[in-house]
Amino acid sequence: MAPSSSPTLLPRLFRRLRSLWRSATGGRAVELPVLFARFQAVLAAKNRALEIITDMGEKLGGDYLFDINYTQGAYALLFEAMEDAVSAFSRLTDNRYPELAEVLARIDGLIRRMLTSAGPGSNKLVLFHDDITWDLAGEVGGKNYQLAVLHNELKLRVPPAFAISTAAFDEYLQHNGLTGQLAEMGDETAGGEAALAAMRRAVLAGSLPPDFAKALAAAVRKMRSRCGRHCRLAVRSSADEEDGFFSFAGQFESILNVDCTESAVAAAYRRVVASLFQPDAVAYQRHLGYGLGRVKMAVACVAMIEAEVSGVVYTAAAANERDTMLISAAWGLGPGVVDGLTDADLYTVRKGENPQLLSVRVGRKELMVVRSEDEGTATVATPVELRSKSCLTESQVLELARRAMTIEAFYKGPQDIEWAMDGQGRCYFLQTRGLRLGEEEDAASAAAPLPPEDLPVLMRNRGSVVQHGATAGRVFILQHVDDLDRVPRGSILVARHDSPHFVRVIPFVNAIITDLGTPTSHMASICREFAIPTVVNTGDATTVLTAGQEVTLVADSGGDCTVLQGVAHELLRRQRRGAANMRQVYEYRRQKYIMRYIAPLNLVNPLEEEFTAQRCRTFNDMIRFMHEMSVQALVEGAVRQGNGLLKFFGRQRAVRRLKIDLPLKMLLVDLGGGVAKEAGAEVTFDELTSVPLRAVLQGMMHPGVWHEEGVALRGRDLMASMTRAADLGNAGATAGYNVAVVSREYVNLSLRFGYHFSMLDCYCGDQPRNNHIFFRFVGGAASITSRSLRLRLMATVLAEYDYVLKITGDLLVARLSNIGSDEVCRILNQTGRLSVYVKQLDAQLDSEESADRLAREFLRGNYTIQP
Repeated sequence: MAPSSSPTLLPRLFRRLRSLWRSATGGRAVELPVLFARFQAVLAAKNRALEIITDMGEKLGGDYLFDINYTQGAYALLFEAMEDAVSAFSRLTDNRYPELAEVLARIDGLIRRMLTSAGPGSNKLVLFHDDITWDLAGEVGGKNYQLAVLHNELKLRVPPAFAISTAAFDEYLQHNGLTGQLAEMGDETAGGEAALAAMRRAVLAGSLPPDFAKALAAAVRKMRSRCGRHCRLAVRSSADEEDGFFSFAGQFESILNVDCTESAVAAAYRRVVASLFQPDAVAYQRHLGYGLGRVKMAVACVAMIEAEVSGVVYTAAAANERDTMLISAAWGLGPGVVDGLTDADLYTVRKGENPQLLSVRVGRKELMVVRSEDEGTATVATPVELRSKSCLTESQVLELARRAMTIEAFYKGPQDIEWAMDGQGRCYFLQTRGLRLGEEEDAASAAAPLPPEDLPVLMRNRGSVVQHGATAGRVFILQHVDDLDRVPRGSILVARHDSPHFVRVIPFVNAIITDLGTPTSHMASICREFAIPTVVNTGDATTVLTAGQEVTLVADSGGDCTVLQGVAHELLRRQRRGAANMRQVYEYRRQKYIMRYIAPLNLVNPLEEEFTAQRCRTFNDMIRFMHEMSVQALVEGAVRQGNGLLKFFGRQRAVRRLKIDLPLKMLLVDLGGGVAKEAGAEVTFDELTSVPLRAVLQGMMHPGVWHEEGVALRGRDLMASMTRAADLGNAGATAGYNVAVVSREYVNLSLRFGYHFSMLDCYCGDQPRNNHIFFRFVGGAASITSRSLRLRLMATVLAEYDYVLKITGDLLVARLSNIGSDEVCRILNQTGRLSVYVKQLDAQLDSEESADRLAREFLRGNYTIQP
């Protein structure tokens, strides 16, 4: 008869457990209830942060007016939540990731400098594009940063280049006494054009500070070593907000064909800086809400290639022709096209996985721009034999189109791309910036009612609108995460539940609709950041909508959404014209710049080597990292302490045993709320109140899934089991017991079936963004071939439930997160069935076909094992 849990037994037991845990970890172990409380503290803090990020993202939707007071107040609350999260995370993980606090300080510094319009945080004066990282965007300016992204992130061909930073600009003004002169001019520019002319003269007459001159000389030497001593440079403006929301196109001076010497580059630098104070440039800045001196000038020094052909790509022909792109090309250097100096060739391409050349218009090209013998360029007559000849072949046009689509997809929006091609046909990208389309700029009809559409309504007002907007496309129903690579461009992605893994296709899809999900999830933040119309938690979109069906989604900022069958052309046209142009508001742009260090998600797959604290670039990255590593810390703590429990209970009478209709022994450790208060030493299934453990056990007890009969091993499998028994026996299971550490929302379950070992860790609460399932399986008394086939079967089944999988040898690790509690329980039920089912297959798996057949039968609910 099992002993009762007397008041004196429990204290003695836990004192004994505490002693075991401390001795196993050198006296530094944290008791599991404390570990769990710290885990919950991380969840609470990160949830507060996500709520604030969601609110800030909604303000950027264009339906709210806000000022710097809102932005500063919201950020103060967000930073407090992030500090609390990092602090709780450090306690949970025993400060295993100290670099995360450094990342928080780094991002905070970037944001606070934007909020206060302070100077650059880095003292780097000159940087090669290879060394430009995500946190230096504001200090090297738009043009430099985008070129660095094309080279460093997209691995496209870009000429060697270095950046002269805004820190160098500040030093230059300070060194030459121009900071005070600029302040005296004020926003209204007292003295008018005369004052601006005086400022330009002073800039041109200035000298480089010693540190600046030294850094520039080193960069020039490095560039000459890379490109040869006859290297020529294009010295171009790269103001801190250039090529961002607004292009500043043609407002600042660019000097081409500059000799790669310190004196020549310094002189060109002065001319570019002086152009900041040209009357037209100042008027443009004022129109956008910038006071005089607020825009800081960085400069790009780019090696010039021997361009045979140059041109521009508009990745969208017009606002209502986004499926086609325009490529212009002319002989010689780019100014022939960008400055409209010649009648260039024009190629129209239909975008898609296999782009098509729709039309070619060969221009007259009577003039071309070439390098001068000295500095600068010259416009000369094009050789007669080239004037009526197409600059590009069809294959070159299509290859250029493919690369342009890659750039457009990365930036999630139409791009204005400058390119050049040398005599060997190698294409270089010289610039990319957002393409502003006419209809998007017209906000005059913002309040006009949308026209009625005579199209069948498929869905109306179901779910939560995450990001409003109107769009159309063909439905792609996602069955498995692995199918993301097959999602066509321009699709309406429809899925069972949302996932941060969708970041892989967000640049390509037109909208996202899910059956399950929450508007404050990681994916929701990503969709807002990319302005992807998104509706979650519709309940049944995957059954109402049909794969390949052409539909229109209209989701408004009030939370109403409608899915129509077919394309509502007029509705979409008016919807685009009615978009409020909040981008003209300076505070909107300021918050948008701040959000790029808050909302984007770069860390996606926790099973990849790149999933590290050092790779965090945004608060959302940090939240994602902390969640995954918190789960890992909880798993490790539960397993480590669970093994201690198991060894202890192998020698002692159990406090609580689980009494269920299964041929296994299981011990329960209740962290609070996992077992009914009236339960005694033996706990029945009805007395079990742990939601996730009940779901797993219901699966394990499902009729027909458990086979009592033994399964004979083949001779070679028996030998394999004998050689592996010692190793597998060290997995922590002794005396035949299994251990479950539980609370109402949590379970960490260690199971042993013969030579099969599995561990399941799950949190299942009311908020989907907190929920996770972590499942690990290893072992089997069979040959390596049979073990591999068993993992193939398991992977097939688990993928059906959207687990993210990794298999190393005969170890399978599966993760799932950000799902509702009902879905968690459904998947746990199936995982429980699978855990029992696979223990009986050592002798049945002899080919990939048998593994696939058994997986199909399992998914159909047929658990019969054929000999």
